[in-house]
Amino acid sequence: MRKRNAVKLAALALSAGAVSAPALVHAQSSVTLYGIFDAGITYVNNTGGSHVVKFDDGVSYGNRFSFKGTEDLGSGLKAIFVLESGFHLVNGTLAQGGTEFGRQAYVGLNQ
Repeated sequence: MRKRNAVKLAALALSAGAVSAPALVHAQSSVTLYGIFDAGITYVNNTGGSHVVKFDDGVSYGNRFSFKGTEDLGSGLKAIFVLESGFHLVNGTLAQGGTEFGRQAYVGLNQ
């Protein structure tokens, strides 16, 4: 009989702990996906006595897609990160020598 009560008491304590845990931890996090797609058609006149029409990308800005985020760790401390990858819109290859997040990549703490 004592063993049964001990098991019930342990189950009750475990249940109470599980129910109260979400109230203790409520970190705020944020992730943003952003990027730039810069492409256009270029017409060049008098190129070797002729003209050329071509598709250009990254004319004004380099093409990129990025992830930026924060995670509240509590006590005013936050984890931050940025992962930014450049690519060529013409053929889909990675820029910056083929490095996945070659434009910018960091992880840090902020207070």
